[in-house]
Amino acid sequence: MWLLLPILLYSAVFLSVRHIYSHWRRRGFPSEKAGITWSFLQKAYRREFRHVEAICEAYQSGKDRLLGIYCFFRPVLLVRNVELAQTILQQSNGHFNELKWDYVAGYRRFNLLEKLAPMFGTKRLSEMFGQVQKVGDHLIHHLLDRQVQGCPLEVDLQQKLRVYSVNIIANLIYGLDINNFEHEDHILTSYLSHNQASIQSFTLGRLPQKSSYTYRLRDLIKQSVELREDHGLIRKDILQLLVRFRNGNEVSGDKWQLEPINEADKLLSIKRMAKVAEDLLKVSLDAVASTVTFTLLEILQEPLIGEKLRAEIKELSNENGQLKFEELNGLRYMDMCLKETLRKYPPLPIIERVCRKSYSLPNSKFTIDEGKTLMVPLLAMHRDEKYFSEPMKYKPLRFLQTTNDVGQCEDKTKSNVFIGFGIGGSQCVGQNFAKLVIKVALIKLLQNFHLELDANQVKTLEVSHRPAPFIHTKDGLKVKLKRREINTKFYS
Repeated sequence: MWLLLPILLYSAVFLSVRHIYSHWRRRGFPSEKAGITWSFLQKAYRREFRHVEAICEAYQSGKDRLLGIYCFFRPVLLVRNVELAQTILQQSNGHFNELKWDYVAGYRRFNLLEKLAPMFGTKRLSEMFGQVQKVGDHLIHHLLDRQVQGCPLEVDLQQKLRVYSVNIIANLIYGLDINNFEHEDHILTSYLSHNQASIQSFTLGRLPQKSSYTYRLRDLIKQSVELREDHGLIRKDILQLLVRFRNGNEVSGDKWQLEPINEADKLLSIKRMAKVAEDLLKVSLDAVASTVTFTLLEILQEPLIGEKLRAEIKELSNENGQLKFEELNGLRYMDMCLKETLRKYPPLPIIERVCRKSYSLPNSKFTIDEGKTLMVPLLAMHRDEKYFSEPMKYKPLRFLQTTNDVGQCEDKTKSNVFIGFGIGGSQCVGQNFAKLVIKVALIKLLQNFHLELDANQVKTLEVSHRPAPFIHTKDGLKVKLKRREINTKFYS
């Protein structure tokens, strides 16, 4: 009798696993050979499994537009056709929207990102530009203060740019007038260290995570909101617009002052505002830092590209070290460099969405069921020779003819495949803000320093995805900085 129990248990587990791993075959989808190997389990246990690289391999393994794969015990539908991916994400009518951005007002359900999108318009960003420049100056001052007169300064520029990104978030999203280059004991500095030390687990990555930082960051939001609602503080930043939205005020237009409403009528609770801020923190930190880091990594290996970029920057007005917002849109070559960085190193290498209700896939006989995951491998598409010639070569001029964020391939017969900051419901509403702070960091660094990359270091660089690309080697991006004398007067 006792022997029957483990046999029955083993049989139940075996049948359950076999049922999961036959999901796509039972529904007629092209699918990979299913199974869990001992080596896979070892890698998953030691957290050595590279999720993004495995998805890229699956993308390259066949020619079918759709491929059913399995991420541990989770059936996932991989879309390997760009046109199909664009159609699904742009025209699926809410089938693949993220639940975390839903909110209900009265009897209607809205997508919060769509409502907040106007706060990242040109008018609003131009008024926040002073705050962004101030954070950029903190970065430059910090580097100049550490440099011994006449001697190059060697730093891990990746780490410095992550602190710069945290400063941007602290000042504009959390509404704090703080410089984390100086306040190393601040909670956001601790968050940065915690975030950098953590390694994403493939098996546990989708479980909800809540740490002590969640509650401490919520306290920051609560304090900042109270200052604005109860004491009339007005600060031109993203948090001010979030507070306006919370009080039912328009986030577009040119007004910054609040028109408070009763607590019971407020559209967002403090808890929900804190969650929005933390989501923006997680996304912005990696997107901004990685894009600047890898742009610098590439241009420092290509002197001609660096010289073209400096020549363009040299044409900017620079009165007393301050840039003009309206001139940044004219940096065409820098725009091409940023697009090429986003192509080769997309901050979001995989778009992953859960189907909210059964969806018939366009131009096919297949239907994806509610609760199943759809995956679009951006990194693999951007590095596919079918769409981009010499995909591993950094060539900004491949985007010479494009004027928007969905770039054309060099071969005009091919589809538009450059997705950049996402597409459809997966598009980043804050992409204009991200581009602004990325450009400011690049301009300030190239204006004030000669940068030199150790050629030997490049050979040993190890890039991993968490999910944004990250230089995983011990020294990060080690760069030698030498002050440019042209800016000595302003920064002395």
